[in-house]
Amino acid sequence: GIKEHRRYGEAGSIDLEAAKVEQKRVSGEFKKYPPADNLNLNESSLFGFAPPDRGLLSIQLSGKKSVKTWITLCFMCNATGAEKYPIFFIGKSKQPHCFGKKSLKDHGFYYHHNKTAWMTTVFFEECVPLPQLLHP
Repeated sequence: GIKEHRRYGEAGSIDLEAAKVEQKRVSGEFKKYPPADNLNLNESSLFGFAPPDRGLLSIQLSGKKSVKTWITLCFMCNATGAEKYPIFFIGKSKQPHCFGKKSLKDHGFYYHHNKTAWMTTVFFEECVPLPQLLHP
């Protein structure tokens, strides 16, 4: 039967052949190094105040305006999983009110901010421990 399906992301608009060629090239680069030296960094956005956009209900309810406030989270580990780095948070506020007067580093968070809450080259270079990896 017919079911409701939600479309996610933009995967339908990529060139699959070019992606396969690039995947093969990158895979060859990774093989030059031991898995312990291959780092993987993934970004994710957390929309902590956004209301759910669907749910199981017995009656139809009105929706709410979506809250667009988010923070970016960066997760990093090596290919073996033996080294897991602290979560890197990127927000919009210099000092979020919920943490009071203590800095986020005092609370144990690795946090930076900019007006878009996006990863930048400066943040990336600070987040990824390249100098320590290249010159232990």
